[in-house]
Amino acid sequence: MFQIIEKDITSYSTIRTKSYAKYFCTIRNTEDLKEALEFSKQKEIKYKVLGNGSNILFSKEYYDKLLFLKLGKEFNFFNFDKNNIHIGASHSLIQAGRKLINLGYEDFIFFNLIPANIGGAVRQNAGVGNSEEIKDVIFSCILYDTELNDKVELTKNNLNFSYRKSLIKENPDKYIILSAKFCLKDPVSDLRALEFKMKNRVKEKLLREPKGYCFGSTFMNKEKAAWEYVDGVYDDLKLSNSVFFSKKHKNWVINKNASGKEVYGLVKNAQRLIQKKYSVKLIEEVDVVK
Repeated sequence: MFQIIEKDITSYSTIRTKSYAKYFCTIRNTEDLKEALEFSKQKEIKYKVLGNGSNILFSKEYYDKLLFLKLGKEFNFFNFDKNNIHIGASHSLIQAGRKLINLGYEDFIFFNLIPANIGGAVRQNAGVGNSEEIKDVIFSCILYDTELNDKVELTKNNLNFSYRKSLIKENPDKYIILSAKFCLKDPVSDLRALEFKMKNRVKEKLLREPKGYCFGSTFMNKEKAAWEYVDGVYDDLKLSNSVFFSKKHKNWVINKNASGKEVYGLVKNAQRLIQKKYSVKLIEEVDVVK
């Protein structure tokens, strides 16, 4: 039964800043989605779709002017569709990657390196380098168009992918990702060698990453690694024992016991210092809910 409830949403962000929502609902189908969008329209509030929380910051302790939507288990599917694999938006990217590697599809190794769900990864055009981005393997995306109040399917060429961008991300009030289809090439024959390669990539990644509550990369910058700019202003940052940029990876913020406001304050502090010193405006890669 469709219902809108009050909910503690702290666990919906991997950096674990305490936050509570007045309006929250789980979406089971497109009818639920229509009802939720009608509710937000009547209340004159915006909506926010939540994923697995690895790239989001709740900057406020309480939200009463925003409707949070969470796609339910009905959107957590993994089905073969001719030469494509059709995956629901709430399905884990890492779990999908493991399944595809076990079947010999080498192009999907990078799925195992990104802690996201399918919806968030497609929206962000997530990736780990050249030829290893969502745009390199996607065939099409099934979206809910809030203006048409219906489902639409857009192919890769219509999704306007670029570095950490997509048509969906650029039109957050128009599109909600329901699922995506990915192209399957011929599988490799040596599954053991492929699994070994995948495990080594995962191991290398984990060795590079700091431990603790975080949301991954804070800033994105295509020309020069964002962490290098943070490193250049590190000694001038307003760090504390509660929240700080990790010395192991200086584009990662670690939260010990800070509020969302404090975490976001540190992010803005770094942006201001970098702008002043380098005349570079770093763009936030983390999705800040204000």
